[in-house]
Amino acid sequence: MRTVIAITLLSTLLQFHRVNAQEANTAKELEKAKAAVKGSDGEAPDYNTAGLLLEKIVAREPGNAEAWYWLGYAIDKTNAPDGEHMPHVKLALTVKASEAFEKSLLPGKDVYTGEIYIQDPHTKILAVWGTQAMYYLYNGQKDSAVWCYQQAAHKGGLNRTVMNYFRQVLDECPHNSWLFFNGDMYLYYLNSLQLAEKYRPDVDCIDLNLLNTKWYPGWMASKGLLQTSHSPVDLAAVERIKWTTTQTAIVRGHDTLISWALQPTDDKKYLSRSARLLLDLLQQNAFRKEVYFAADVPQGMSLYLDSFFQFRGLTNRLVSKTKQTDMPFVMEQLRKLDDLPETPRTYLNNHDNVQVLNNYRFAFASAALIALRNGDKATAKQLLGAVERKYPEHVLPFFATATRDWFQQLKKKVAGETSLE
Repeated sequence: MRTVIAITLLSTLLQFHRVNAQEANTAKELEKAKAAVKGSDGEAPDYNTAGLLLEKIVAREPGNAEAWYWLGYAIDKTNAPDGEHMPHVKLALTVKASEAFEKSLLPGKDVYTGEIYIQDPHTKILAVWGTQAMYYLYNGQKDSAVWCYQQAAHKGGLNRTVMNYFRQVLDECPHNSWLFFNGDMYLYYLNSLQLAEKYRPDVDCIDLNLLNTKWYPGWMASKGLLQTSHSPVDLAAVERIKWTTTQTAIVRGHDTLISWALQPTDDKKYLSRSARLLLDLLQQNAFRKEVYFAADVPQGMSLYLDSFFQFRGLTNRLVSKTKQTDMPFVMEQLRKLDDLPETPRTYLNNHDNVQVLNNYRFAFASAALIALRNGDKATAKQLLGAVERKYPEHVLPFFATATRDWFQQLKKKVAGETSLE
């Protein structure tokens, strides 16, 4: 009897060591694969090596959500390393990447708990199908592009609450205006709304990131969406240039409509290709057609035109008079912004959703800051009270500690506890 017990204990001990050894080996392989996806020690990413390692892991451990997530990244980056490769993606790789990201989400909970590289798996599901949709649109296959967004929605890449946010971004833009934005969430949600839902297709949406690619500006120009002084050949040849801060103007006839100091937009010494094309468009347009920027476009990407932005809520309107803000209009716009549902709150499963939806909170905060600078403390207090009722932290968490600290500091300023800087 003692012999049987001893053998059983030994067998259990050996099994325990084998499991521990396997887990340690998996951890090492996963870290090596992550490093290959990210690129390290000055080396370029190696998606092939990463993919081979990760395929071994998921074959051995099909429930390893983190390995599936990083495998999805390796496949996606093989398919489209950057925006320049969008017109060349392959559907088979899109499907494989999407399946990997889907398997990284915990069954029944729809959440990912592993290390996030750049975007949440829900966002990546949207991005891989959105990129495939761009391929089809570029090649004149609109129905196939619509199908891609249907796939993204079915597989969890689109969230209805977030979709409503982007619907309201479009609603701030008047008929036949331009809307400039940056980032995957804007590109794919706006594209889905205008293409699949046929919502506000009259607004010409331009991705400022993609203006840096070779294919996108020419494609936009061919569709009549990008106003430019360049011929197709010259347009393709536009590159970033060395730049020092220069007084720049938008002129119509003999009249200077606006003038501002245009700083370098890249590495503190260059004007990017995107910036050059945007500047050309604005100068060609000369305020004939309305121009709007998403409120979270960085200063450099919007050519440091802040002094000529009229705050509208989720967007900024380019105007020819500095610091022109119609507060009664803004207050009415803010009243229209959606409350967020107490339940279900599926948008919380994706950190990228939380970051975008925080723009609701900061629309109110920005308006309060404008009111405070105008000496209207009562309106500032009213706005901050409204935002805390509409978007309490348990419904809409802050996406970063720094943003929460900024908001709390603004509350103290409005309350008179600190001075306005």
